[in-house]
Amino acid sequence: MARRRRTDDFEDDGRVIADMSAVERPSLLGHAPARVRERAEAPGERPRGRREPEVRLTTSERVWMALGALKAGLTVGCVYVVVLGLAIVVLLALWSCMQG
Repeated sequence: MARRRRTDDFEDDGRVIADMSAVERPSLLGHAPARVRERAEAPGERPRGRREPEVRLTTSERVWMALGALKAGLTVGCVYVVVLGLAIVVLLALWSCMQG
């Protein structure tokens, strides 16, 4: 069977779908978040990006957030242990019924 050669009929119409020129490359070590360079805007032009409000947490709020995350992780872990235990009990019951 002969291979068909693919002809490149792609034609660039010059439209910009997503302008990624202002996005910097993130740090490989994860020390600094990816930043977007501020572009000089013409007078009367809307700012392009929204700025998220900066959230400052107290030490006790950080501790409660960490404890909440720990509680959620332990809850999920306990659910997995219970489901696995029930699966083992069901399989043992099935195996004992088949044996005798």
